[in-house]
Amino acid sequence: MKKRLESLKKDQKGFTLVELIVVLVILAILAALLVPALLGYIDRARNSKYLEEARSIYTAVQAVSDERYAKSGNQVNLSDKADCEAIDKLVTPTTLLEGTGTSATALNSASNPVSYKGTSGHKKYTVDKLTKMIFKSQDGKKVTISMDSDGSWDTDNMTVE
Repeated sequence: MKKRLESLKKDQKGFTLVELIVVLVILAILAALLVPALLGYIDRARNSKYLEEARSIYTAVQAVSDERYAKSGNQVNLSDKADCEAIDKLVTPTTLLEGTGTSATALNSASNPVSYKGTSGHKKYTVDKLTKMIFKSQDGKKVTISMDSDGSWDTDNMTVE
């Protein structure tokens, strides 16, 4: 029996400490390479979410602007608390804190601007000159984003606090 135990002891094979350390080092290197890449994906996804919230607010501003112009011919003023509250109802839980430079413009069926006075049958309205928005995101972050002169969102200068 003693001989049998000794033969079993000699036949046992396993990993040495050096082999285990090499495997752990390789895993650590792989993790060090993957973590920054994954964090980059997370940041891009978060920025896309903020951009989508900005688009939602922009659409809500257009809706409130259309309604306001149809009722009274007035424009939306994003520095007016009542106007911001009307927009917030459409984009809850996102909250518009401040916006600058908005005005409603009537468009004809060819999407060309027309004057407010003396025109009838406007097909739609758009919001001009929305140069900057500050809003509280769904996750509680304060986001500042502006629009370029060509009407696209300037995501390079978007700030999140």
